[in-house]
Amino acid sequence: MSTLLITYLVFALAVASPGPATLAIMSTSATMGRAAGFRLALGISSGSIFWGVLVALGLAAFLLKFSWALIGLKIVGGTYLLWLGVKALRSAFTPDSGLKPAKIRQKKLYWQGLALHLTNPKPLLAWPAMIAIGVPDGAPEAYMTKLLIGCLLIASTIFFTYVLLFSTPKMMAGYALMRRKIEGVLAAVFGLAGVKLLTSTI
Repeated sequence: MSTLLITYLVFALAVASPGPATLAIMSTSATMGRAAGFRLALGISSGSIFWGVLVALGLAAFLLKFSWALIGLKIVGGTYLLWLGVKALRSAFTPDSGLKPAKIRQKKLYWQGLALHLTNPKPLLAWPAMIAIGVPDGAPEAYMTKLLIGCLLIASTIFFTYVLLFSTPKMMAGYALMRRKIEGVLAAVFGLAGVKLLTSTI
């Protein structure tokens, strides 16, 4: 139980730390509202648990043997992050008077969140490391199931908490005032993450 709790803590810290996923949730919640933020967060959570299940079933090790698959995934993921960066940069240079009302497509936001996480091959390396630390030798299948369910609940709780915090009227108003600067920061984060992914050795 102590090993499981430590694993949960490490996972929670990793999920809560700033990154493309958390920043996308914050931005979407502050600009499009709570429902939109929940949709995006749900897609990201689904992507996270997908990689966890893949590793738990041993399929990740199989995928890692095919370098061409990882290279393809890396190119798609890096390109997607760069595209998000370009979108944020365009928004940063657009004055408030030039903004068009956002058309909220709830289903589209879920798939955007899912794509954001599925196109990132980093979990293929992060999940095995976490499972190696958190799963003792000879642990029953129920233990692995408990680990995956716990991680899913932790990720969802953290992401949904960000949605609740950044979709409050005060946060939305503050975001609107600082919109162009925040979008500039988002452009830099997405751009750097895309370049880092494209130039990584995995």
